[in-house]
Amino acid sequence: MSGAHYPSARTLWTLAGNGVSTTLSGAGSANSGSINITDVADLWLAVYVAGTSTGTTPTLDVQIDVQDPAGNWFAQVAKTVQLTSSPNFTNTSCGLHIGGLGSMVLPNICRVVWTVGGTNPVFPQAAISLIGR
Repeated sequence: MSGAHYPSARTLWTLAGNGVSTTLSGAGSANSGSINITDVADLWLAVYVAGTSTGTTPTLDVQIDVQDPAGNWFAQVAKTVQLTSSPNFTNTSCGLHIGGLGSMVLPNICRVVWTVGGTNPVFPQAAISLIGR
């Protein structure tokens, strides 16, 4: 199509910073810190755990939060399906070109939040990535 613009997808953030998987262990939450998404219209959040999870009832929840211009955080504008065993994967997306509940105009800042639950939970070889276009 002449004149059409198809922006390329690119990695905006990865859990380990260089795409290498890591081990998530112990119950609790963490986040990526602020991620500038000013120049993207759509986000894809991918979660993959290659190793076998251990512990009693391990759970892994991952979500995208966005920040309004006043600095207020809006939690879970996109949330993956909870992982309870691994190896396994899940993903979600949101943005201008996403249908259904994921359809939204993105603000300038977001963060990725992950919560590990259970007793002595371990998710080895975990990779979380945020892709934008």
